[in-house]
Amino acid sequence: MVNDLRVEKRQEQVCLFMADGVVIEGMVFLAQYAMHHSGEQNILDLLLEEDPFLPTKAVNGDFLLVRKGMISHIRCEVNLEEGLEYVDQEVKIRFLGSETLQGLVRMDLPAHSARLIDYINSGNEFFPLFSAEQSYLVNRSLIRDVILTN
Repeated sequence: MVNDLRVEKRQEQVCLFMADGVVIEGMVFLAQYAMHHSGEQNILDLLLEEDPFLPTKAVNGDFLLVRKGMISHIRCEVNLEEGLEYVDQEVKIRFLGSETLQGLVRMDLPAHSARLIDYINSGNEFFPLFSAEQSYLVNRSLIRDVILTN
């Protein structure tokens, strides 16, 4: 029997770092079309949907429904929107518990008014951070503090 309600999705590899210290490696499922912009859905789009749980297939084959609000950060591919100007700020982020993450925040704010405090306090619940060869999406609600490093 063919399921006519099935929507084709592509899988993308992620590593989820949970607030309680658990790390989940696996795949998330992305739609061919994004709801709020042209092109394919990306992981940030998926995180910003209102659904509180993120369907994830763990590397061991388990299918999990992960509470988005418990994800402190996600290591995944992050592509910034082209055509925007970004102001870079080096930071060290300390999460609840002892986990830290250091890297570059690329703020899509006008250069004359690009303050980290404004960027962190406004916008989406998750924001990108770039560290060496890795990129992350950081949950601002689980940050303990942010240290400017340059």
